[in-house]
Amino acid sequence: MFCLPQNDQHICFTVTTARQGNGETAILADADSGLPTREAFLAAATQLATEDDALTLVNVSGLNEICAKMDERDASKLLRHVGVSIMEYGSKAAGRLSDESFGIVANALREESQLADRVRKALAEGGVNTPLVGDALISLKGRDLTPDQRMLAIRYVVDRFVNGEQACNSPADIALAFHDMMDETQARVRAITATVADGSFSLAYQPIRHLKTSAISHFEALARFSPTENTGDIVKFSEALGIADALDLAVALKTLAMIESELAKNANIAFNVSGHTISCNASFSLLAGFLARNRAHAPRILIEITETAHIINFAAAAHAVGTLREMGYRVGISEFGVSPVSLKYLHALPVDFVKFPASLMRSSDIPDRNERLVAGILKLCRELGVHTIAEGLENEDALKRARALGFDLGQGHVLGKPADMAAFSRGPRNDNSIRPARRDDVVESYC
Repeated sequence: MFCLPQNDQHICFTVTTARQGNGETAILADADSGLPTREAFLAAATQLATEDDALTLVNVSGLNEICAKMDERDASKLLRHVGVSIMEYGSKAAGRLSDESFGIVANALREESQLADRVRKALAEGGVNTPLVGDALISLKGRDLTPDQRMLAIRYVVDRFVNGEQACNSPADIALAFHDMMDETQARVRAITATVADGSFSLAYQPIRHLKTSAISHFEALARFSPTENTGDIVKFSEALGIADALDLAVALKTLAMIESELAKNANIAFNVSGHTISCNASFSLLAGFLARNRAHAPRILIEITETAHIINFAAAAHAVGTLREMGYRVGISEFGVSPVSLKYLHALPVDFVKFPASLMRSSDIPDRNERLVAGILKLCRELGVHTIAEGLENEDALKRARALGFDLGQGHVLGKPADMAAFSRGPRNDNSIRPARRDDVVESYC
């Protein structure tokens, strides 16, 4: 139960929770608005929605910029007020879907404009001139859909809305959304499967350097598909459709081929593995078999777990990480942050390094409070022997901030752009890369 102060009173509401694989229940709430996160909202929406309901989505254009220009306390108060206003709507499920988007599931007989008007009013009460607020209402009728199909269709609609497709492009009902999704999905699955199967994608390599010496620690292998395909979108799509393990294995094969080549002589290379692959025994067994046969190269290969939100079985994930480390591979977590969930990953998974996202290195996104949290977590990592990497160092200001905070390593354009390995073949190499972490003891406090 969350309680938020509002006009000298406390408004309380229940936040959706998710059962983890180790039996623990994690609260999935947005820290600013108090609303359930996107994943928690989707879980609740697909569980509680009926054919008499509708999915209402609202986007506040420029909300991120509005909050960035405000005092931190005022911005937090504004978002909290919006969150309380949405929770008071009386919906079956509500959530913050992105920095600028919100959604609810409520009875379809409600007037379409009510949620958008409620958000506009909350912003106005917070002193914000009425911004452009777009909304979409999609009926959840669809008698030909199974519960699983309805779940996929809701996720599809939410993802498209959050990515900028507003009301004019939204389907009238969820059945139409499902059929649109299936047509699009079948075409993309065929294309991606063919690309992965024949290896017709490339890898670019970005250097990760020690911040004290600027020496190269290792390179990250970044998959590159056709110029019209966004790599991040392909990875997320592959995970959603259950073919992430095939993509992970294909990238591992290409990485090993580079490790064995003359171009990468003495270089250490990291490649990405999906959180879904790590936490699914069947998917991980394919990758583990390949890596076991090639463990002679383990001292030069690092494995970076991405999309950790897809880790639903912590016990399986911890076992997978332990297996890889026993083979001699070093393992890390990408998109590590200052949330309690990130600390849970650090506690549960015996990793050797963690990578902090680019957003934390931008001055506008790291207020004093977050900076102190980052410093505390870096201290905890040092005590555990876990190396820390600052991602997204695109300029000298970000580089100075990373050094001042005490990060071990950095990655970003200011330290080197992704390129073919040939571009680095004549440069100096550092074979003293990330060392295996000490994980015999767990430090309970990080402040």
